[in-house]
Amino acid sequence: MTTETYTRLQLAESQLRSAMGLFMTGQDRFSVITLAGAADVILARLVLNSGKETFTDSMLERHRVAGGPSERRETYGKAINDTLSINQLKHMDDDEDGYIEIEPEECALAAILKALVNYLKIEDPKASMIKVHALRG
Repeated sequence: MTTETYTRLQLAESQLRSAMGLFMTGQDRFSVITLAGAADVILARLVLNSGKETFTDSMLERHRVAGGPSERRETYGKAINDTLSINQLKHMDDDEDGYIEIEPEECALAAILKALVNYLKIEDPKASMIKVHALRG
């Protein structure tokens, strides 16, 4: 067995590429959501480490400007992930009945788009767009 080293960005790109491929070929939407959600966790951390604003930060600022109540990034981010069913597909609480209500198509697309927003904030926008195009392949 050969051990290899990967950057976190490479891992996130691989997860996002897989999510996009599954989505574009009409495959399992639950896997799309889970893969895009996993990629987004890494990408959001990379964005924060670069000193930029994440997708969640941008949405939280819009929420505040619109007069919404003050919330912490973590709380607001969890609410977004709950809306997209990212958390429900990865975790099950003790008091749950084993069912979730979900719109798989919408959640899958939104999870990909959320991750893409963070992906595009990591590098030069022109280079990132070329990479996004390459992710499709």
